[in-house]
Formats: sequence, C-alpha cells, structure tokens
Amino acid sequence: MKVAVYLSGVPRKSKNEFKRDILTRFAYGAKLAGDEVFLVDQDEPIECDVAVLQGWIGMKAGAHLEVRRRVIKQQRRNTRHTLVMDSNLFGFLEPTDFNRYLRYSLDDVFPTTGYYFDRNPDLSRWQRIKAHYGFAERGWSNNGHAILIALQRNGGWSMGDVPVQQWLDMVLPKIRQHTDRPIVIRPHPGNLAIVPTIQLPLVPAVSWSTRQDIREDLNQAWATVTYNSSPGVASILWGVPAFVTDPQPSKSQAWPWASDNLAEIESPRRGDRQEFYTKLAQCHWSSAEIDSGEAWRFMRQRLSNISCQ
Repeated sequence: MKVAVYLSGVPRKSKNEFKRDILTRFAYGAKLAGDEVFLVDQDEPIECDVAVLQGWIGMKAGAHLEVRRRVIKQQRRNTRHTLVMDSNLFGFLEPTDFNRYLRYSLDDVFPTTGYYFDRNPDLSRWQRIKAHYGFAERGWSNNGHAILIALQRNGGWSMGDVPVQQWLDMVLPKIRQHTDRPIVIRPHPGNLAIVPTIQLPLVPAVSWSTRQDIREDLNQAWATVTYNSSPGVASILWGVPAFVTDPQPSKSQAWPWASDNLAEIESPRRGDRQEFYTKLAQCHWSSAEIDSGEAWRFMRQRLSNISCQ
C-alpha cells in the first residue's frame, strides 16, 4: 500500500513542532508495518492509496490549508482514503501533556461523514487510557450552579461559516429564556484575542472566565453549552451535562450523550456513558503506538471494509 504523509499540510513556520514530528513518526511506524511510505513536503499532492493529514480545512486561507484542500479533493476524485489526525479529546485531563494521544478519523472529521474506527470497539482500550491518565469515572454532578458557554475558534472548521459573535447573539438570549442561572463564557484558549472584540447581548448575569484549566470551570458548572466542539466531550467525561446547538447536532463528538434542546437545561440528560467512553477511546492512539506501527496496522486492517466518502 502506498501511503503519503503530508508535511506540507502544516504551517511551515509553525511554533508547534509536534505537528511535523508526529507526521514523521507516523511515516516511520507505517514503514515498520511494511508499507511504501512517502513524506511529502511539496504543495502538489501525489498519487497514493492513503493520504495522511494533520488537521482539516475550514474557512481560513493559508498555503498549508490549500495543500490539504488539494489532497482531499484528489483522494475523493480517485476514491482513495484520507487519514486525519486531530486533537486529543482527553487532553484536558493532563494539559501539560496534551498530545499524549491524538484522534484519528478516515475521510472526514465529523462523525456523520468520517469513520472513527469505533465500530465493535476494544473494551479494554478505555481501561488503558483511563489508567494512563489516572482518571476515575465520575458520576453525574448536581452541584454546579453556572451555565458554562465554551467558545470555539472563530473561523475554525468545526463552526463552518458561523462567526462566534453571531452564535453568542443567538445562544445567550435563548439560554436566558430557560434559566436564571449565572452564565460564564469560556473563550477558546487559542483564540483569546477575540474577547475584547465581542459585544455581549444585553443579558443579565453573564461574565467571562479567566481560568486556564477547563476543569475548574466544569467544577462550577451545572451544564455546558457549545456549538459542537470538544468541550462538550470534556464536560460529559467530567460528569457535567452538555448541550450542542449545531443544527446538525450529530456532527458533535458529544452526540447523542449531549442534548440539542436548551429548553431542557434545568433538567438535562444524564444517561449511561459506557458506550461513550469505549467509542471515544477507540479512535485515540498514543505517540508510542504510532511509532511502533500498531495504530496503523489496526487502521489498515479495516480500510477494505470502508468505502471512500
């Protein structure tokens, strides 16, 4: 099998050396697994069976994003697969080692259009990841008092063409229709510069969080509201009910354990989470498992059963 790993799909002047490093390590592991592997640092895609990208495409412009668009377009035209590395949904459990695991999906990054290798998951995998983090499963909390709004990156791929300001203008009054609890807004840690530009609607009892660790905010939260992003997953793992407001809520990794009905915010969904834990664990792989080729061998074995999107 011919595998193309695209170094050119990450910013050339990025301060985050991990992105290029993990791509190089993936290439090494895939070679150990016996495949023909090419590290690609050019702008034009090459013919291959599987293209490997770190990150996805959104509304923003940039040379590396254009490379990703070309790669994805070519793979779809050729009915070949694209493997995507994305952020670690368990990363909030150890912020100083956020990249201990990464999340892997095939052909897209949304659960509705991508494949996360999570059918018939290995039930022991969640036990291993839980042990790595020293994490004990938490019961649903009833102690928090605030509604936590977790913002996403403005212009990021997960919100499509919905600006953060537009979303806040919609969601804040809607929350206030159903609860008088204080509302705390947590900015995206990679998009703090947006805070001074946001004009909050005239809704009472709204404040900004200044806490670095999302767990501190979750400890005070009755429920978490997102558009569709990873803080919803962190919230459910931490035992705090979550709500997603994306018109297509199934695009969220927190769905269907999160609710899409803000009218339920005073009586939120608190269901069994065992399937949530195991499916989430199955799509996450550690750097060591990438180095050894174990992760790639697992994924490769399942490729023949997955049609290209």
